[in-house]
Amino acid sequence: MPEANLIIQFLFFAVLAGMVGTAGLTGFLALLTRAGVVRVPMVVALGSLLTRSRHRAVEVGVLIHVLTGIFFGMFYAWALMAIGQPGVLSCLLFGLLIGLLHGILFSICLIVLVAESHPLEEFKQASIPVAFAHALAHVIYGALVGFVIGLSGLVSLAN
Repeated sequence: MPEANLIIQFLFFAVLAGMVGTAGLTGFLALLTRAGVVRVPMVVALGSLLTRSRHRAVEVGVLIHVLTGIFFGMFYAWALMAIGQPGVLSCLLFGLLIGLLHGILFSICLIVLVAESHPLEEFKQASIPVAFAHALAHVIYGALVGFVIGLSGLVSLAN
């Protein structure tokens, strides 16, 4: 397969996988919040980190979240191609593992760095349940990205 076609397919499926993963992560956190399990209004917290208020925090948060989801989708796709284990199940499992590592790192950063310096009082305290919810949401993200990349056949094309 010509290299240009592989690059186009990589970009298409990595962006798609990142968007599907982001939708799953966001939906899971919204479900937890709506069910009253734990309050994790991640999009508002992310947006207000930059706007320094609730004004336009949702719009900014969604934009940043989707763009970072796409970026990490590309990273995950690259990592899955580098691992080189084709197939939906193996990509899903490796994606899940990468998501677990990503979630642990994100949760540590959330508790140690972000919460303390957040401009809004309501987000200055990140509890262990909130960090755990984010870690689990990133596992879901990784599994979904791995699933989409596995379905795409990119790993087979790269080898």
